[in-house]
Amino acid sequence: MAEQNKAQRGRNRDLLIVFARALYAGQVKTRLIPAVGERGALRVYRQLLERTLAAAQRFPGDVELWIDRPDVNQMARARRSGWTCRVQQGADLGQRMAFALDQGLQSHDRVLLVGSDCPLLDRAYFQQALRALAGAEVVFGASEDGGYVLLGSQRPGLWKRNPFSGVRWGTEHALKDSVSSLQSRSRRLAMLPALWDVDEPDDLTRAINAGLLVG
Repeated sequence: MAEQNKAQRGRNRDLLIVFARALYAGQVKTRLIPAVGERGALRVYRQLLERTLAAAQRFPGDVELWIDRPDVNQMARARRSGWTCRVQQGADLGQRMAFALDQGLQSHDRVLLVGSDCPLLDRAYFQQALRALAGAEVVFGASEDGGYVLLGSQRPGLWKRNPFSGVRWGTEHALKDSVSSLQSRSRRLAMLPALWDVDEPDDLTRAINAGLLVG
């Protein structure tokens, strides 16, 4: 028992999971392709991903990179940072997030999961999410387009089976649908201030004008 308690004290309580896509032209930022082409969309995504990973470097806990398919470049990037790299599991986004959160909460007390499309994520936002989990079982980081840029939890049993039913992923209803799906299972939900991510050409222009990305 003493050894178990010592191991518990020695581990990081918190984990940040970054969901990322493999770096293949034509497979990332597809809504930007009509405006900037496949190579241009890949270049934009590389910048977004690097901003997210730079923010992850400052996370006060452990970090894991989860990619949608095997990618030697992403795996090497994770190794250089001292992170675990894993492949996402599930037929849709809800299943993939639930699986990742369930896995993370087997070894950590609090887990945050983010994508790699938001250039505004930073240590302060992560810490705000962790503070919210002091009184909530689930925290969402909203995005202005009706989706969300962050999902966190400190309740392991919630994610054993995918709790997201009928969520209209990739639409302005994603956050509302996700909250509705979870409210029957958890009544302690927290919401962070909305950020914005880069999906459409107008978002890209906004990010360039703000000095967050290079055109």
